[in-house]
Amino acid sequence: MAVIAPASECTDEPPTLISTELPQFEANYVQNRPGASRHTSLPEIGFFKLFFSDSVVRILSKETNSYVEFHLQNPPLSLHETRYWTPTTPAEIYVYLGIHLYFGLYPLPVRNDYWKLHKLGQFMGLKRFQQIHRFFSLNDENTVPQPPSAPWFHRIQRVSDLIRAACRNVYYPSSHIAIDEAIVAFKGRSKDTVKLKNKPIDTGYKI
Repeated sequence: MAVIAPASECTDEPPTLISTELPQFEANYVQNRPGASRHTSLPEIGFFKLFFSDSVVRILSKETNSYVEFHLQNPPLSLHETRYWTPTTPAEIYVYLGIHLYFGLYPLPVRNDYWKLHKLGQFMGLKRFQQIHRFFSLNDENTVPQPPSAPWFHRIQRVSDLIRAACRNVYYPSSHIAIDEAIVAFKGRSKDTVKLKNKPIDTGYKI
């Protein structure tokens, strides 16, 4: 196949033909391997713990308690006047995470309605959930300050590294992998946000 290239101006030369044939390309053979999980017979909680393991939840429990203790020792904090804080445990953090999953399965406009209509109080009281939700932490910077050169996601990096390692260990990817990117909307003050004009989400974190 060929196309005709226009002749240059002010010339009597005939137009030339430009070949559009693609060169021969031979790719290395790649076996078409489907993705497969290493764990196929686990119950729901067992599958969840592959990613949010006991070690991950112990970190969440420890850092949450540490965050509360710092604020109790550094007033002002009205926690003593309103609700007495009892240190949380990994078992309680599992319940807290499970309630959040329940929120996603049965959306309601008002969070308090879950305790009125769905009786979540049999697993965790509303006030206790609000306490943990207020102080939930993945990394208490008050006890171990981060250096100025730390990345913007350093608060979640320790936990995210464990979850990413679990993803690599429990699933074999297929031969064909597509990697996409997305923008998480954020318009606050941050040097790590990006701006893309004419996009549905034009400002935020690019992941």
